[in-house]
Amino acid sequence: MTLHQIISGGEMTGWLQPICVLAAEPEQDLPLSEGMTAVWPDAQHIWRARRENGQEFTPTTLRYHATQADFAAAFASQYPVLIIGENGKPQGMASAAAFCERVLQERNRSVALVGAVLDAADELICAIDEHGIVTVFNARAEQIYKIKREEIVGKPVTDFFSDLLITQVQQNAISSGQVVRDQYHQPVFGTHVLCNAGPVLMQGRVIGAVTAEREITETMRLSNELARSNTQVSNLQREIMKINRPADAFGKIHGQSAALTGVVDMAKRIAHTDVSILLRGESGTGKELFAEAIHRASSRHDKPFVVINCGAIPFNLFESELFGYLPGSFTGADRRGRKGKFDEANHGTLFLDEIGELPLDMQVKLLRVLQNQRFYRVGGGDPIAVDVRVISATNRPLEKMIEDGLFRDDLYYRINVVSLEIPPLRERKEDISQLVWLFVRECCMKQGIPAKHIEPEVIDIMRRYSWPGNIRELRNVAERMVVLSEGSNITVDNLPSLIKYEEDGGFSDEFGCLLDITDKTERDLIVQALEKCGNDRSRAAKMLGIPRSTLYYKLNKYRLQGKYGKVSKKST
Repeated sequence: MTLHQIISGGEMTGWLQPICVLAAEPEQDLPLSEGMTAVWPDAQHIWRARRENGQEFTPTTLRYHATQADFAAAFASQYPVLIIGENGKPQGMASAAAFCERVLQERNRSVALVGAVLDAADELICAIDEHGIVTVFNARAEQIYKIKREEIVGKPVTDFFSDLLITQVQQNAISSGQVVRDQYHQPVFGTHVLCNAGPVLMQGRVIGAVTAEREITETMRLSNELARSNTQVSNLQREIMKINRPADAFGKIHGQSAALTGVVDMAKRIAHTDVSILLRGESGTGKELFAEAIHRASSRHDKPFVVINCGAIPFNLFESELFGYLPGSFTGADRRGRKGKFDEANHGTLFLDEIGELPLDMQVKLLRVLQNQRFYRVGGGDPIAVDVRVISATNRPLEKMIEDGLFRDDLYYRINVVSLEIPPLRERKEDISQLVWLFVRECCMKQGIPAKHIEPEVIDIMRRYSWPGNIRELRNVAERMVVLSEGSNITVDNLPSLIKYEEDGGFSDEFGCLLDITDKTERDLIVQALEKCGNDRSRAAKMLGIPRSTLYYKLNKYRLQGKYGKVSKKST
């Protein structure tokens, strides 16, 4: 095939066209294109010189879908290379040197094009090779990180950044092929970004990693400003609530979970009535908050809401606390006498928290008041009429206590006209994020510090924790994180060890058993001391070497108030 036939029979396209030269035997000058002569201006002279010297040409063929080995063989040949197009037709011929020169030109052109694209991007783009050496660092990255490209390219990325997502991606890519999308990251202090990162693969092998980071520092600043504004608005709302009755009496109960909203809806339906309500739920679930909300939603909202914790009052003071006493009723009594909780709550609501701790003899007197709406002060003989709505709460199994003779069934039915079971936090984990943000904002406002941002990973770990202390424990942890965090961010490092250890599986079954054994031993010692002293708590406290107030606390903790609530006759 002559060179003229190659030209006329094929279609030279793309970047191969200007480097193809004729290497056959036409009788006349070859019709080289302008592009060919521009790249290889001496093509005509070279062809004539070889023809005059009688040189023959045996071209090496290089097809469109050539492999790396084909290219190596073609470039090693001393003869011209025959270029075969995608359509199977010859496209021309070229020397290996000209071909390599053109490939180099195209490579430089591609590098320039990619560089311009990278510098035009608004994202911060950085790439490293398999050894962690920086290969790409665009103009936006220079601007944000204040590092010149000449200073960082060709050097280990760890020389400039201590915590980069890109290095984590590279390390995990070999085993898992990890790709990261929209992950929050703070590579240097004061700079916040969202990262997209992934490995760079060549023929199935990881040769590096690349990350594109979208800066959100200004967005974070505006978010904090908004949080501070929301705090100020909340403060104003709180002041307004002191003046006016809020439109929603249940506004302090936060959460959107189905478990919670069902209880709130039931509470709203019964709030306008005067029926007795029993709130049940674990410690820290917010029983008092529900009781107050029911009171505020009732017709008694402008009357007193009085709280009495039945587990915190010594058994011999219960009657005087509930009903009051007359002057000189007993040794140590106030000479002017004192009103009781029923007096204070008249026409309002009395909330009896931990009613399961009420001694049996006081259960009888409470039942009489609820039935007759009258009571007697200690040392008095005249009945006092009272109009009080009673809301009770407990975390104890009253039905089992009735079977054991520790709680009166007639009082149970009197206080349990309507029962509301408040769900524990572990059954409404979808509310944790809202509650954490609320408690953090409240604590920041209370401490007089700017609102803080909570990293998403903190919320994820808190959602996986079991929260045995429920809302009370969650609020405690939120306040702790605010106080101990540095700067404007709350990080995983600010979480209590207990929560992080449960997340990591750090506590073993043996650890839990040790706590149980400790509590059981302490409980048994208290029981033994009380039995030995004939239920005389003062003597029992001295025997145990603890203050009497501590003994009362322990009796309440181990649910011993009912069983050891009376003084034995042997001790009198």
